[in-house]
This record gives sequence, C-alpha cells and structure tokens, in this order.
Amino acid sequence: MPNPAKEETVKELNEVFQRAKSAVLTNYQGIDAISITDLRVHLRSKSVEFRVIKNTLARQAAKNTPFEAIDPKLMGPISLALSFDDAVAPAKALAEYSKSNANKKSPEVICGVVDGQLITPEQVKALADLPSREVLLSQMLSVFQGPTTNFVGVFSSLLRKLVGTIDAVREKKSQEQWSVWIDLVAGGLDIQVYRCEILKQYYGGASKCQF
Repeated sequence: MPNPAKEETVKELNEVFQRAKSAVLTNYQGIDAISITDLRVHLRSKSVEFRVIKNTLARQAAKNTPFEAIDPKLMGPISLALSFDDAVAPAKALAEYSKSNANKKSPEVICGVVDGQLITPEQVKALADLPSREVLLSQMLSVFQGPTTNFVGVFSSLLRKLVGTIDAVREKKSQEQWSVWIDLVAGGLDIQVYRCEILKQYYGGASKCQF
C-alpha cells in the first residue's frame, strides 16, 4: 500500500526540484551531526537550502523536472544544497564552508545542476570561483553614474573573467557540455547574460552564446 508520508515527501521534493535554479549534490558520509548543523546554518545564511535526501524518494521526485539528470548520481548518503534565485550560490557557499573549516571534513561534491544541466565537480569549483551576484551588482552599479566608456570597460572585463573561467573548465573537460547563467538586475536596467554553452562542436569552431 502507498505510504502517505512518503508520497507527501516526494510531492514536496518534486516542487522543490521544479523551482530550484541550481543545486550541488554532495556525499556527507563521515560528517558528524554537529558539523552538519554548522553547515546547514552557514548555507542558510547564504540563502541556500540544505537537504538530506533519501535516494529512492529523490529519484521519484526528480522525474520530469530539471533535476532528472541526477538519477544515476543518487548513491550513498546524499545531501543537496539548493538555491532558488542565484545559480552560483550553492557552489560558492559550499566552497566558503570548506575553506573556513579546513580542519573538518566537508561534504564531497558529486555533481551540480544549473538550470537543468548536469555539471561535474570541476565545473562546480569553477562556478564557485565566479563573483557572487551581489559583487557583480555592486561592480555594475559603481559605473552606472560614470561615463559610458567606463561602463563598457567594466562589463567587458566581467565577461572576459567569465569566459576565462569557462575556458579553464573546458581544458580539463574538453568533451563536456558547460552552461552558466547570470542574471543581473540593477535599478531599472536588466542585464542578462545567460545560457552560454560550450559544446563539443566548439572545438570545430562553432559555439553558441545567447545574450
């Protein structure tokens, strides 16, 4: 007979998977309860939700959602760090926790999901190295009142840094598909840099970036 409690858990997790903009899947084996609590508090302070999930229920909940690709990765004690508004936040928050708690065991990154695209641990690390949304907004706002040439120069610099990060990942994982989305909103001006995809065909000279 169906278990009402499990059905409710699957339904609730399915809704989370439908809404989440990004997530990092980790293995928390060997981490004690106190450290898990500390990690949860740290992630919450960064507007990142932390969940320990049961693999069988997560598989059911992920069906027909942007997180369906994690199915083969659901092995062992699994946790998820999720963000509903900032694609960079989970990767960055986990990296910050690991750095500030170097003497403690940190969750092992298994993979990440950004807008439905599965990314590798190396790509998660590269994502964590990108400026946060707040930093990007601050940098953009700092030049809004300056000359147009300043704005163009700073914006071009940010794009070069993003492309440089993606290129670094490409060299490590030359046959992987890599996607990054950044949504910048400042004042009444919307600047969207999204769905920058580097495909295998890129190495034949073709790439696809939509702005």
